[in-house]
Amino acid sequence: MTYVTDNSMSVADWVAESSRGGMPVAWLAGYPRSGAARIRTILAHCFGHQTGAIYCESNLGSDYARALNAVPVAQPSADMAALARGQGLLTFKTHARAKGIGHVPAIVIVRDGRRMFESLRAFYSERNATEYTMMELIRGDHYWGDWTEWVRSWACNSRCDTQWLRYEDTMADVAGTVDRLAARWGLDPVAHEIPAFETLHAATPTIFRQAAVDGNGGMTDAEEAEFWALHGGTMTMLGYRRE
Repeated sequence: MTYVTDNSMSVADWVAESSRGGMPVAWLAGYPRSGAARIRTILAHCFGHQTGAIYCESNLGSDYARALNAVPVAQPSADMAALARGQGLLTFKTHARAKGIGHVPAIVIVRDGRRMFESLRAFYSERNATEYTMMELIRGDHYWGDWTEWVRSWACNSRCDTQWLRYEDTMADVAGTVDRLAARWGLDPVAHEIPAFETLHAATPTIFRQAAVDGNGGMTDAEEAEFWALHGGTMTMLGYRRE
């Protein structure tokens, strides 16, 4: 965690404490490569919002920060509080599971796990020079662990203040996503479109890799069989069908 408040409180703790005090803050939760950057882009361009993260993002470059209108690192808590009140909502990206993260309103972004794993494998390779097989990702044998357990930690958290979005739906209908966010959080949009994906990709190709919403992520028959065996119930719960 990199954002530090003026009393050395971590951002995660600040968000939890601020939410308890009635501050309009929320988590933007997504398993890595599920589309959190897309939601942040929508919040930036369609609502004029700044957004934050509990992770260091300074290594992702200024183009990334501008595209997402990211909150500066180490911004004092008083400034973040004023920003939250002024915007009507201040979201912070997290890849953590819901357990132990505090009872804070949340936007949860999910994606077809097959294409998510394909993107995550490429991201690991490109950013960290770490190679994982597709089977290792499917089985959760890596830092972020089991995808189904992650999804169900948010789904089973008995939270009536969580909004679920699917990446594929945000790709198909930006304007509809804007209206859903506006209605759920009481916000006034200033636009209903964002820069073309090609523009975002040109600025930060590692983050905005592809806009793929079809196919099985290049899985072999054995990999896809394992995927459905382990995550089929989650896919069904999220509204994805086996092709």
